[in-house]
Amino acid sequence: MLNATRRLGKTKFWLPKPAIRCIDKHMSRVSCRTLAGLLLVATVSVFILGCGITLSPEKEKPLDVFPLKTSLAPNSQVILFRFESTLPGTPLSETVWDNESEPFADVEQSKQIGYTQDYSKPLLYGIQAAFKPDYTRIFIPFGRIFQDVFQSGLQKVFPKSLACSDDSCELEKLQSAAPRHIVRLKVTEFQMWEKPLNHLNLKATVECKVYRAGMTNQPEFVYDARHEATNQSIGSILTTSGGFIKKMDKISNEFAAALSEDILENLQKKLGE
Repeated sequence: MLNATRRLGKTKFWLPKPAIRCIDKHMSRVSCRTLAGLLLVATVSVFILGCGITLSPEKEKPLDVFPLKTSLAPNSQVILFRFESTLPGTPLSETVWDNESEPFADVEQSKQIGYTQDYSKPLLYGIQAAFKPDYTRIFIPFGRIFQDVFQSGLQKVFPKSLACSDDSCELEKLQSAAPRHIVRLKVTEFQMWEKPLNHLNLKATVECKVYRAGMTNQPEFVYDARHEATNQSIGSILTTSGGFIKKMDKISNEFAAALSEDILENLQKKLGE
């Protein structure tokens, strides 16, 4: 029965109801497939934009170090602080850590913070691989962060203190300033890992040895400062790479600040006035 119509442009087509139902059914299937495809493209696009994916797998920015904020009262003692090397022959400030290997020496990398993404994993194992923590190598120049944050705290808590990183500097300071104590600081452990996804975890130990000036064969006391920060969010799937790194920088600075304040407070209690 020709009692139904379909219009295309200015032309009117007369079709039977069964034919119309058949066309509507097939158009519905095509629409669903098209919609599914569009949703997949949109999801992948959001993921790519959220992760800040560019042609380069390495995302980094110059390191920012924030001065330590503390409520500790100033102490008038003259103390010499020595930042010892974690790696033989490498200044602490040039030592970098990542979540895949042992600490390593890198002058340029020690001034940057960021991460590297392994694009081969999503290609080999599917896009779901990009949502796993082992997709990303994180690198943090904790040596420089800790040393600079700690020194900023020294200026407030021990304003007459001195700091150095090598033997010649230590000898010169001992002769010119005559400090009462020598404090040697060494980062013996720093670990980082991502768990769950987009959450940073940090753990560190700093060995603190205190000597009386002129009696450096045996420390007066030894203190291991330990600190751990877990489940620190650095963003979501919608966060850009720049946003991730900025949050990593902030968390690393706050972590170094907490560790530094712990050491400074303990020294105040042990050394007194």
